[in-house]
Amino acid sequence: MRTLIVGGIEIPLRASLTLTQTYEPQQAVTRLRMADGSLVQQISWRDKLLTSIDGSGTIPAGLHLIDFTSPVVIKCVAERVVTSASNVIDIPSARRTDYPPEGRALLNGKWQSTPVAMSVDQATLTIVAGATQYQCIYWPEITCYCDPPTETRGVRNAD
Repeated sequence: MRTLIVGGIEIPLRASLTLTQTYEPQQAVTRLRMADGSLVQQISWRDKLLTSIDGSGTIPAGLHLIDFTSPVVIKCVAERVVTSASNVIDIPSARRTDYPPEGRALLNGKWQSTPVAMSVDQATLTIVAGATQYQCIYWPEITCYCDPPTETRGVRNAD
């Protein structure tokens, strides 16, 4: 089972019985309407990622000693996927190294596993005859600023 690691602390299974992680793309984009009616897009930066994690368990996560004033490394538990018509796929370098990327090939409308060979940030998936698409699955590792978690404890029940 894959585990969430925040600031070097592995979240115990009993602290993460329910766990969801969301990813939201972030970018600094402004769209301006010109006098002639055309639309111009100005991009300052893009391709950043915001993640939110929510969970509960029967014990606390134990994150209160993390220095949240400094960047924190989050080894994510929710996977991300890059899909391509090619079996050679570039994936982000900011990914967990303790969970190797996995590959899938779409054959007759069904995804099936296929081995992956990595060369730095390029995944080469084993070709599956007749496959129309390939996917490389990876788990991000994000260095970010975080807010300390909110803790709610049910003192008279199991969570």
